[in-house]
Amino acid sequence: MPMLYRVYKEVQGGHMYEDINQVDLAFVMDTTGSMGPLIKAARERMIEMLRRVAAAADIHLQLGIVEYRDHEPQAKMLTSVYPFTTDLEQAQQVLMSLSADEGGDAPEAVLDGILAACHKLSWRRHAVRLLVLVGDAPPHGVGAGGDFFAGGCPCGETIASVTRQAEETSLTIHALGLTSSVDESFSEISALTGGQFFAAGQADKAIVHIEELLQKQFAELELDRQVLAQYRAQPELDSETLAQHLDVSRHVAANALVRLLSRDLIEVPVRQA
Repeated sequence: MPMLYRVYKEVQGGHMYEDINQVDLAFVMDTTGSMGPLIKAARERMIEMLRRVAAAADIHLQLGIVEYRDHEPQAKMLTSVYPFTTDLEQAQQVLMSLSADEGGDAPEAVLDGILAACHKLSWRRHAVRLLVLVGDAPPHGVGAGGDFFAGGCPCGETIASVTRQAEETSLTIHALGLTSSVDESFSEISALTGGQFFAAGQADKAIVHIEELLQKQFAELELDRQVLAQYRAQPELDSETLAQHLDVSRHVAANALVRLLSRDLIEVPVRQA
């Protein structure tokens, strides 16, 4: 029998229908010395790009930034968290304040940066939750050469445990690597949370990839709006009928339903009697 879903009651009152436009985006960035070119490119182009894609998608965007470096004695700063803001001018000031410094061995505190984003940023309940990881060095303990903490990150976490916590926070992690040394670890991090990995290779190309990534993500959001509108009109609509109404495949409709479920905008499905 076809699966049924129910829209939360608040949707019928209207306010949760507006919540579907919420997008919480966190950049988790390596700011050790080698990342100078990326930080310079971000200062010059990131906010302009975000304004453009957010306006085109008609979304309510919050932007947060987490910078990470390394554990002592490799660096004095481990992570620094800049809270979510809807004020892109304020976000621009944060980007302007970032500087590339420190970093001794090759790997960095990648896992600590992701954990800080998971637990120290105030993610909105119904928002699309996106984390974009940008770096040029892998985490500790993954077999990279010159690793001062070759036995594992001092935080005690692994890629598996950190991505599990990201999933529990309903985060999708997309990763951009500026060197080939991160290809394996960043690919694993993104894949385990349903995200994508891009081998950017250079700072300017990283910004281009971020824009392409967000455009694709926001195109999915438009479909999700249509799905929620259908359920708002017909709360007991089954998934097969939904696909027919929207003229999409059952697979596409099912993916939209999963996204809405992950955002608590529709209830856990129940089977038709």
